[in-house]
Amino acid sequence: MNWQKIHLFLHTFCRYFLATIIILYAYGKILKTQFVSQPSVYDMPIGSLDGFRLTWYYYGYCNWYPIVIAVTQIISSLLLFFRKTTRIGIILFLTFMINILLTDFAYDINAKGIAITLTLMAFFVLFSDYKVFIKYFLEEPPLYQNSDRPKWINKISAIKFIYIPAVFIGFFIMFSILKTKYMSQDNFYGTWENLRTKERLHFENLNNFQINKTNRLESIVNGEYSFTKDSLTLKSNDNSQNKTKNYLKGKYIIHQSDLTITTKTDNLKFRRIR
Repeated sequence: MNWQKIHLFLHTFCRYFLATIIILYAYGKILKTQFVSQPSVYDMPIGSLDGFRLTWYYYGYCNWYPIVIAVTQIISSLLLFFRKTTRIGIILFLTFMINILLTDFAYDINAKGIAITLTLMAFFVLFSDYKVFIKYFLEEPPLYQNSDRPKWINKISAIKFIYIPAVFIGFFIMFSILKTKYMSQDNFYGTWENLRTKERLHFENLNNFQINKTNRLESIVNGEYSFTKDSLTLKSNDNSQNKTKNYLKGKYIIHQSDLTITTKTDNLKFRRIR
């Protein structure tokens, strides 16, 4: 059995198959058969969208971004059709194909089978030339040698062993501090639904709140909240007078997914929904 000929046939088949199939997806974006949301989606609450609808709406929000993806796919297809340009073509192909594969799994899009197949075939084409890539990326010397650089740069080059850990550790600590300061979550954080009126009360970061009185955007109350061990105060923004006023104040009890706020005139019961 001539394995070299078998490899040749498989390599050629994979190149042409990948180049042909990806043209379908490219034209789908150009002719807008992909990333097109149905009219009803625009009136659906974002929390009710499944992964497919959310992804299609997100990628279809911008008119030119799908075209950029399509052009990239067409270029990779043309490169894969020719042996001399296969190497750059397969690298370009994998840059978007891996992202497509991860998106399909992350957002549960029903195209995982074809995505896996195309990705595996692309890796087969890539690894068929593994010796060339190893030589280029690992064995070839870097662009500038020590002899090409000024002596003072060579002398201080060891500072990178201090700089690199400092960057990784420093940024991690910085973002941890910022998260604690600006994105900390108390027991109220989340969305609560009034069991009687079905209004939704959202407690958000930086002690902000928002109440959706109906599904209409103009029926929204927002502001800041503060609390002690047993009392809660919601102060709404009055944009007309550029000040805040007490919207709700009372005693509260949180028990698992239940929130009860007792004011002077009412007893409000909420259930956490997210």
